[in-house]
Amino acid sequence: MNDIIEMVIIAVIAVVTLTALYKVMPFKRFGPIKPSFSLFPKYVAQFEQSVADIEAALLEQAFHKNHDGSFSRGKVYGDFSAKSIKLSVTIDQSAKQIRVYASFFGILFDTGDVWQLTADILTGSSS
Repeated sequence: MNDIIEMVIIAVIAVVTLTALYKVMPFKRFGPIKPSFSLFPKYVAQFEQSVADIEAALLEQAFHKNHDGSFSRGKVYGDFSAKSIKLSVTIDQSAKQIRVYASFFGILFDTGDVWQLTADILTGSSS
């Protein structure tokens, strides 16, 4: 019984530590090449189109607008695909940039799905 409790405590500490690391790591600049592997993926990307176009692309990607003006989709439980994890997007209208990140638990690594989602938001396409 003590072994189980010890393992649970270690798992909780690991999740809290990785989430804290994710939160303090800087945003990566969104680039033209899709990464095959990325640690702590969260992106900041410039956009040229109107804010209305970005918001329309977010709605097309199943995001919903929150009361604070940010967008989110997904849930904190379930599988680990970019289509179902809890993600948030904030729009900085004056700087014309978006920030794409996990809003609840951090993401340890990614194989390009979060990058692809960011690209889809910027181009207005759905994958």
